[in-house]
Amino acid sequence: MLISVLGFAACSKTPEPKPLTKEQIKKAIDSITQVRIQEASAMAARDLDYRMRIEVKVKADSILNARSKQVHPDTAAKIKTLPQQP
Repeated sequence: MLISVLGFAACSKTPEPKPLTKEQIKKAIDSITQVRIQEASAMAARDLDYRMRIEVKVKADSILNARSKQVHPDTAAKIKTLPQQP
């Protein structure tokens, strides 16, 4: 019985896989890299869209507030200057 188990185990071994050639390795790397680049680009586009909606509104509000606080030339002429101290 032991001999039959050992014989069966010896016959059921799968052959070792052949090592990949340089071309096959390059193809696999290029394929994986292309997928990762596409995923990174899609994630960057989503992040940009999300941030644009948030940050553009804040910047626009900031610009509008700064413009509303600007001193107009006609108003600047009416402002009296403080006397200079000797």
